[in-house]
Parts: sequence; structure tokens; C-alpha cells
Amino acid sequence: MKLNRLVPVLILLFVVIAGLPVSASLSKVAAGAPVFIGERNIDISSGMNSHTVIAWWPQGSDRSGEPAKTVDVGTSATSFTIDPAVFGGYTGTWYTHDIKPDIPVFVLYEPRYNLSVWDVDTDKDITGQSVPMSANITYRIDTNLYMALDYAKRPDYNPSDGFYTVKLTSPSGTSIPQIYTGDIGASTTQILKFDSAPFIKSSPYTWANGPAWDRNAKSTDGTAVYSTGTYTFTATQDLNHMSESYTGTDAIGTVTSGDRKVTFIADAFTTSPTIIPSLTAPKETATTITTATATQQQTVTKQVTATTVPVKTTFTPLPAWITVAGLGIAAVALLVRRKY
Repeated sequence: MKLNRLVPVLILLFVVIAGLPVSASLSKVAAGAPVFIGERNIDISSGMNSHTVIAWWPQGSDRSGEPAKTVDVGTSATSFTIDPAVFGGYTGTWYTHDIKPDIPVFVLYEPRYNLSVWDVDTDKDITGQSVPMSANITYRIDTNLYMALDYAKRPDYNPSDGFYTVKLTSPSGTSIPQIYTGDIGASTTQILKFDSAPFIKSSPYTWANGPAWDRNAKSTDGTAVYSTGTYTFTATQDLNHMSESYTGTDAIGTVTSGDRKVTFIADAFTTSPTIIPSLTAPKETATTITTATATQQQTVTKQVTATTVPVKTTFTPLPAWITVAGLGIAAVALLVRRKY
């Protein structure tokens, strides 16, 4: 290859390499920085300052006396493992001890890592409970491991390399890598990536887009995107391969949250009651009936229904003299008829 062609290639290669992110490292620990039981192959040489023995005294005790616990670091200061079998129960500040003066090497903590399903509206833990599909939920992580993500304490770390992982699975056991904020195809619907690699620098930490997850979302054909049933969240962490230090039940609450479930049930929609027409009784009206007596007239009001009642036809009797005259005329006519 000619030199005039080689130079641009070398320049381009240099630019590409320079632009690559620096590999993160949380293994190097500053003097007096927080560390956690179970971390493996960490570099505590900054705090050791050429010492080889570290010691621990109960908090508040007089360090002029003999320590309650000592550990010989030897030559492993750049690749030191905080074995739970050795350091379990000895949290607090550890000091150099073989050469005076005693100086702080690190502050030891038991790792604490817990995940819960959180109801945003009521601000309560609903892990293991049943809630409506429309409930506003998120996941929440409570941990003390956030202290490791601090340049002052871990000077070589890069934010691009985290150590937290969260998974969400559906009732059928399939992974959910993204969520919909509404019906598929709607102009306002967003497709948001599930927060599977949270960057936790304070506690508690909550999934910011959790409440935007619309589990009543519909596909373009009108079918439901999400089914009712039990969904499972699982959170793990692996700060400096800590998962190799904890197994079985010891892993719960240290390197894994275990399964955290929530069951979504159909929303109970309120419907208006159906009104059935009732049969009403016939209305009653007041009718005035007047009767006369020889001495007075009395008005009586009776309640009768508006139902139509057939009226009986009556005839008023003729006066007596008309009746007698009629009979006489009939008798005369009969006599005349017989004579002829």
C-alpha cells in the first residue's frame, strides 16, 4: 500500500479507537470508600498504602486495644475478595493494622437489594396482590449498592457499564422488552423500551415510565395487546461478580430480588341500571254525588277510579192519571170493536 493511502487509514483508525468508550471498572476502590461483602477481585491498594494486614473494631470501641478481627491481605491488595465467610457480621470501617498509624482502608456494608411492585396512585407496595388492568404501577428498587456508582469512591468507573438488571415477563412467561402507552397505530401512542438496565445512583429507584404502560391497549384488529393474569418482575445485580459469592437463599435480597408478582384483573366498569317500567295503579279522581232529602241537601265526596264503568239505563215512571186515562181509552176501543 502506498504511503499516501496508508496515512488516511491510520488517521481514521486512530479516530475510531479514540471515540470508543472506555471500559468501565468498578473494581478499583478509593481509600476509605464503601465496599460490599461478596465483591470479588477488587483493588483496595489505595487504602492499604503498602500495608498487608487489616483490622476491625466494633463501632464505638477504643481502637487502642486489640482488634476483634484481623485479616492478612498479603499480596492480594489489587485482587481482593471480600468473602462472606470471613467478613460476614463485621460491617463498618476496616483499618490497616500492621504498621502504625492505623488508617481507614474501606467501609464495609452488607449488600441490600430489594424490588417491589409499586402502586403509584396509593404509593404502596402491591407485590403479590391483584389490581385492575388500568392501575398505575411501576417497579421500585431499594438498595444501598448505589454508593458504588460514585467517581470519588470508584475512580475508574464508566456510566456505560451498569450492574443492575430487571426483567418483566407476561402470564405466558414471555419477556416484555417494550411497552405501549395506548392502542397500536394511534397517533398519540408511544412505544417505550422497558427499563431493564436501570442506572441507580440513589435509593429508592423507580421505573419512570411505568405509569405510562397501558395494559388496556388494543391491536389494530381490536384484540387486546396485554392479557389479564400474573406478571413477574425479577431484579438482579452483579457488582464485581458478587453473584458468585451468594447462592441459594443467601442470594435473595443480596444479588437478586427473587420473583415479584402482580396480577392484573379486568376493570370493573360501572353501568347504569336498566329501568323496567312498572305497572301503576289507576289514578283516582274525586266525584261529587249529591242527594236530596226533605230537610237538607248533603254533598258526599267519594273516591272512584277513572276506569270507565257501563252506565245502566233507567226509566222514570209515568204519572198515575195518565195510566188510568190510557186504560179507559183501551176499554172503550175494545167495546166498539165487539159491537161491530
